[in-house]
This record gives sequence, C-alpha cells and structure tokens, in this order.
Amino acid sequence: MNFSFSEPINLVGLAAVLLQLTLTIGVILRVMLTRHPPGSSFAWILLTTIVPYFGFILYLLFGERTLGRWHARKLRREMRKRRQIFRHIMHTEAMAPENYRNISKLATRLGKFPLTKKSSLRLLDDSEETLTLLVNDIDNAKELITMEFYIWDVGGKADDVSAALIRAARRGVQCYVLVDAIGSSRFLSSDWARMFRYEGIHLESALPVSLFSALLCRADIRLHRKIAVIDQKIAYSGSLNMADPHYFKRNANVGQWVDAMVRAKGEIVSSLYHLIHFDWKVLTDSEITFPEFKNSAVVEFDMPDQATVMIVPSGPGTTNDANQRLIIEAIHQAKKSVEIVSPYFIPGEALALALQNAALKGVQVTLILPRKSDSIMVNYAAQRYFDELLKSGVHIKLYEKGMLHTKSVTIDGELSLFGTVNMDMRSMHLNYELMLLVFDEGFSQKVSALNASYAESSSEINLFQWYKRSVFVRMKEGASYLLSPLL
Repeated sequence: MNFSFSEPINLVGLAAVLLQLTLTIGVILRVMLTRHPPGSSFAWILLTTIVPYFGFILYLLFGERTLGRWHARKLRREMRKRRQIFRHIMHTEAMAPENYRNISKLATRLGKFPLTKKSSLRLLDDSEETLTLLVNDIDNAKELITMEFYIWDVGGKADDVSAALIRAARRGVQCYVLVDAIGSSRFLSSDWARMFRYEGIHLESALPVSLFSALLCRADIRLHRKIAVIDQKIAYSGSLNMADPHYFKRNANVGQWVDAMVRAKGEIVSSLYHLIHFDWKVLTDSEITFPEFKNSAVVEFDMPDQATVMIVPSGPGTTNDANQRLIIEAIHQAKKSVEIVSPYFIPGEALALALQNAALKGVQVTLILPRKSDSIMVNYAAQRYFDELLKSGVHIKLYEKGMLHTKSVTIDGELSLFGTVNMDMRSMHLNYELMLLVFDEGFSQKVSALNASYAESSSEINLFQWYKRSVFVRMKEGASYLLSPLL
C-alpha cells in the first residue's frame, strides 16, 4: 500500500496562499474605500503586501480613526453640551486683531471654544520652576483641583506634585486626576496611584486598552493633552508632562528633556476646565460626577500678562485635523517670519509645501528641532523632508543640549500657537491634542526670545554639507519616510 503526504501538504500551502491573498486584497479594498491620505494608504498597502498577516492585524488595530460606538455616542452628546455652553463663540471672533480675523473665525468654528480677552498668560521656560509653582498653587488650593496629563511619571518633583495633591485631599479639597492609560501606565500601577485612591483623589485612566477594546477601536489614539486647573482660577498647559526632566527617560540617551508651559488666569481658565470635563466624560468609563464650572462675576487675571487667547483642541470625532488646518493657515498669512519648535517633525506634504512657499516668498522660516530624538525612525523620516525645505530657503537648526520637547509656532512675532501638538501625523490626525491660539505681540515676543535661546544652543544645517551624507543614511531616510504616515 502506497501513502502520499504531498497532496495534503499542497492543500495546506494552497490554503495559506489563498488566505494571504484574501487578507492583502481585503486591506487594499478597505483602504481604497476609506478616505486615508494618499501617503497613509500607500504605506498600509505596502506593509500588508510585504508582511500580509502582520500587516492585516496592524490595520485592524490601527488602520482607521475609530473610538468605538459607545465612545462616539458620548462624544456627540458632550459636543452638543459644549456648543450650548459656548453659544456666544461667534461673537468673540472680532476680538482678534483685524489682520488675523480670518484665523480667529476659522479657530472658533474648528475648536468650538470662544476667544477670550480677559485672560493672562505667563510663559514658563524652566520645568523645575513650573513644577515648584504648581506645587505651591496646589498647596494654596481651597476647593477643587482638576488635572489631565498624557504622562504622569514617578520620581523627583513629579512626586512632589503627587504629595501636594494628597495633602490637598486630606484638607478637604476635591481632586480629579485624568491620565492616559498607556502614557501613564507606570504611574497607574505604582504606590502613588494606590495612595491617591486611598486618600479620596478621583483618579481615572483615559482610553483604557484591553484585547476586547482593541478589536472595537484604535489602541494608539491617545490623550496627549497636559492641563491643570486650580480652584477654577489658575491653569497650566503646554508641553510638559507630569515628569521631572532630571528623572524622565534617563536611559534614552537623548539628554534632559526641555519643555515650556504657561500659567494662565482669567476667562481662558473656564475653557481649559471645560475641556478636562469633556475628556473625563468622553474618554473614561467613570461614573463619578465631575463638578460643573462656577461662573464668577469678577474675572481675575494679571494685567501685565494680559493676552487675547483661545484654546483649540483636536482629536477623533471632534474637529479632525483642526490644528493642522490652523497651522497651515497661519503660515500662509505670514509676512515676515515663521518660527516652529517641535520635538517630532513629519509634517506631511501639505505642511511641508506651506513652509516651502513661505520661504520662497521671502518669509524667514526657521525650524528648531532636537539633534537627538527618543524615536530613531521619526528622526530619519524627518530628514527626508530636509532637502526640499533647505533648497527653498528654510533654516533648520538642531538643538544640541537635550531632548527639545517644546511645541510652538510663532508668526511675524505677533501670533502664537503653543501647546501639545507635534509637527507629525500622530498629533495632526490622531491624538487628542491642545493648542493655545494667542493674538498678542507681547506673548509672541517672549516665545520668540525663548526660541532664540534654543537657537543659541543649536547648530544650523548647511545645504551643501547635507548633500554629502552617505547613501546608507539616505536609504534609512527613504525607508522611514515610506512608513511615516503610520508613525
């Protein structure tokens, strides 16, 4: 009797090939039917063709901007409430300087928050000073503290803030803390988190991830905002996570992290508070009642730091790509100068062309980026854009004294966008982000002075020297660029 094993083996092989083709064609058709940017579409098709099974699983997890139906319902409900609270937003557009009315109008329609005039912004460019001020404000709090951060770290002055919150809770101050489930995973499993809950601090994680949730919504959409509001009178926002730069990511070999924040007072505090309230309602499963904002007849702010300012949040389900639209519009309106500081730079074609056009028109365009980044692939993908930017006359400076993490855009020394938005695909299209849109020459000049201090510790790229980089480096840039829409 003769036995043959070749036939079943061939059938298994044929089935594997058919499954591979089915998965690849399925992803290609889905990408074609879904409105992805062309670069992102090509990257997904390329990835799925090269590694079909792995690419298919990645597309299921990360391929489309979806929060799941339950979160989407909550988001629509809270968006209606926001519009009801800020019914007067269209009446605030005229507060902007006349030459920036179009940007003001665009921002109010995209962000759904009002422009405020009775507000003050104090620029803080030293992380240690910022955390010390925050501890002092927490120690002076009398009624309510609300905070949300992408990363809440353990160690150094971050622990001082945690200890101050516990002291506040013990003296009867209500404390609400919202942190991203992935960015703050270390903190959420730490003794500090257990002490928070024991002391009555309401601690919640935003966008928690599980195997079940990963099948219903994207696991890599994160809450990237950084906000603290004390007694509904003082607020902080900017690029600094709740982390001491002396302790944070010391093994990343990028040096100390460099950040900037603002300490805000006045009407803008209401907007920042409502944004935390919105995120608590939409991005968590919490059943805890979040306190409503108490409107005061008297608005307190610091006259020397007065600024006309509004917040512009962005994220899936709200106004997608709001900050990208604003940044591009601001660059188009620049007459003299554009200054951009960003830790991660993968601008995409629209933003890259806007920068090139501005430089070709004679606008002084300056990019200040870190020499070393904690993401090597992002660094190489960024370099792929440098050739055309440099040829157009854009000045690119690489910061040498650490991981420059500040995120700001300054136009003509008059208009500033300042906050959490990186110049990359993730910030522009995916994460929940926040920028302050500031129509104030005084504040913009302070940001420009801060940029100048960064530039002093930077080296500028020379176009002719840049051309001399090796073919191997160019190949790494090209490979990273192909996958850049997914980074």
